[in-house]
Amino acid sequence: MDRARWSRRGTGWIARAILAAALLGGPAVAPPAWATEAIAIFPNDRLTTPDPAQLTGRRVALLTPSCPVDPAGCDDVALLNQLDGFSVDPRVAITFDRPIRIESVTRDTAFIVAVAAEGAAVPVPLGQFVWDEESKVLYARPERALLQSRVHALVVTTRILDGEGKRLRPAPEFLKPREGTDHGRKVETQMWKAISPTGLKWADIAGIALFTTQSVTADLERMRAVLESRAPPAVTFDLAPGGARSVFARDYVQAIDFRRHVATSGMLLGDPVPIALDLLPPAEVTAIAFGRYRSPSFLSADRHIVPVPTRRPFPQPQVEEEIHLTLFLPAGERPAGGWPVAIFGHGFGNDRHVIPPAIAGRLARAGFATVAINVVGHGSGHDGTLTVTRAGAPPVVLPSGGRGTDLNEDGEIGLTEGVGTRIGSPLQPIGSTDGLKQTVVDLMQLVRAIRRGIDVDGDGQPDLDREQIYYVGQSFGGMYGTLLMAVEPRIRSGVLNVPGGPVIEIGRQAAAFRPSVIAGLQARNPSLMNGEKDFVEAIPLPGEPPVKAPPPGALEIQDYFDRVEWLGQTANPVAFAPYLLQTPLRGGPPRVVMYQWAVGDRTVPNPTTENILRAGDLAKVASLYRHDQVAASLPERFRANPHGFLTWTFFPDVADIARAAQDQVVRFFLTGKIEQVDPRFEIPPARP
Repeated sequence: MDRARWSRRGTGWIARAILAAALLGGPAVAPPAWATEAIAIFPNDRLTTPDPAQLTGRRVALLTPSCPVDPAGCDDVALLNQLDGFSVDPRVAITFDRPIRIESVTRDTAFIVAVAAEGAAVPVPLGQFVWDEESKVLYARPERALLQSRVHALVVTTRILDGEGKRLRPAPEFLKPREGTDHGRKVETQMWKAISPTGLKWADIAGIALFTTQSVTADLERMRAVLESRAPPAVTFDLAPGGARSVFARDYVQAIDFRRHVATSGMLLGDPVPIALDLLPPAEVTAIAFGRYRSPSFLSADRHIVPVPTRRPFPQPQVEEEIHLTLFLPAGERPAGGWPVAIFGHGFGNDRHVIPPAIAGRLARAGFATVAINVVGHGSGHDGTLTVTRAGAPPVVLPSGGRGTDLNEDGEIGLTEGVGTRIGSPLQPIGSTDGLKQTVVDLMQLVRAIRRGIDVDGDGQPDLDREQIYYVGQSFGGMYGTLLMAVEPRIRSGVLNVPGGPVIEIGRQAAAFRPSVIAGLQARNPSLMNGEKDFVEAIPLPGEPPVKAPPPGALEIQDYFDRVEWLGQTANPVAFAPYLLQTPLRGGPPRVVMYQWAVGDRTVPNPTTENILRAGDLAKVASLYRHDQVAASLPERFRANPHGFLTWTFFPDVADIARAAQDQVVRFFLTGKIEQVDPRFEIPPARP
């Protein structure tokens, strides 16, 4: 695959966008032949159009590529052009007319700054540089995610040096608005407001572009408003045959076997999977209950939520889904107001059956009930079964409440099939974004059910405390849990264990998920694969040296990843992180959260967790399991990857690590403080 092929294709939609920015707003006077100059900057509000139906007052208006030549790119731009602003983690592209010295691009010579309504905003430096020598384009990312629905200025100063060591040509007229119009005067005022706190003068500016960030939390906030407009749902425990009760005293339960619905024809069910009842002893858990409630579904059959302009309310969904739950009640005397309850959010590829017992026993010992539901697309198909074997009574077969679907119509139902859009479809870049949002809706609906009152034993009294609602989510559960904690104030506190973001970054960095990214690149039309079996994206991590010679095809892959991330910001925990402590939504109090993570995580790599912590200034509420200091003392199979340390109670050899992590969760729920429960957990974490 030669460079000429990729040159003919160009560098994707960003190249077209910065070209458009140059045509729409380049310098009015041609520079002298000797001067090096910034000639285009992306993102740029000149690539938007006014739209009063949006919260930002704008809508993205990128140029559409040639659909016969780049059908997939054409689909992508159609999706992006429905958004009300640019990504909160934009892939910056600055085009020069000659080479520059990348080392001269520092936190003082190029940065992003919010155009604050009052006061001075702190500039956000750029990093993760990639230089394309052929096109003279410097690509970069802000060092942390930006706030939503705000006007920002991308500032390029004359202190950047060209290839000969000379400063860039001053160009204060760069993108300067047309004189004599109210809009022009407003934009010029915004530009000046952005640079004046920095001490720069117009003569110091080699280029400046204003851009508006998209509304990130608007979808979930409007979906929450839909829930608030409805009566809260009732939870019933009538899943046994004939509508009989599906609440079982732990003393009499001998076994529970889960059979997944894995195919649409032939052998429909998989082999029985036993639930780890040994982790739920009767001395700690008095009952296991299987119930259901109804939740409005905003998803279409193709796992997409039809976009609604962000200033308009979401319409009432016409479809409701029956959501099944598993509830573990503590042993002992029920408190007068009912048991405090922890909602458990399971990880990617897991379900509400197999994983929750790993933590429900410890929570029950501390007096907390545990409740769990399946994530959208998880738990396999809806025809799965749970067989409850009881002492002195015949087995009871219940529906398993799976939410998976055969989305690709291959006759099989995968462990996660249905949480995301289908690979190869025009909606492919949306991925799991809308499935995650629907999962958060279902959890908010569960909170409303708890507040209405859940009567498990049928005595007319609520068994769960309406006010003491907590959350603990692992991996994927920590990711959608970050969204949930930002938009649902009725959850008292939450623990987010080993999350990361954005999803595409986890996909490309983690060996376990990289094959799925490969499949997505191969399914593009035209394909974006630049290798036979794997791809080379050439994206440096934060703090790494610039990439100065990206291989053929790498820039196109970077373009695509940026589109996927941009479209996924409405369900990206990195984008939601600022609304936990820094800027709580609706002016509410800071959320009470703790992040647990582990050094050397290979499923959710550490850089993706650090993205969340950096975006929300959350390192001060984090606890770091120092796996690097103890791995050598562990059995070999646990040395490589500490990702599942919270649920290692399944394995006696490492159960003490899981118990320490769970003790920290319990102490946090009880006190709201992050406590040093074990020397293997570092508080606050120092980056290894």
